[in-house]
Amino acid sequence: MDEQKILETFGFNFKMYRTKLKLSQDDIIDKTGFSQSYISNVENGKHNLSLINALKLSDAVGKNIESMLKEIE
Repeated sequence: MDEQKILETFGFNFKMYRTKLKLSQDDIIDKTGFSQSYISNVENGKHNLSLINALKLSDAVGKNIESMLKEIE
């Protein structure tokens, strides 16, 4: 898996889990303190996030990092 694919997979999965939980981006902002543009860029695979931020986002949707990096088939 190349770097861009990893970012896109994380972003896709994060958005999928967020919407399944019926959480808005504002809900995630409240949980993490991240900006709306940061969250949007992550969801669109446009931001190379740090490990700490990946953990915070994963926790915000009740998942571990491994599940955030699994490709959905």
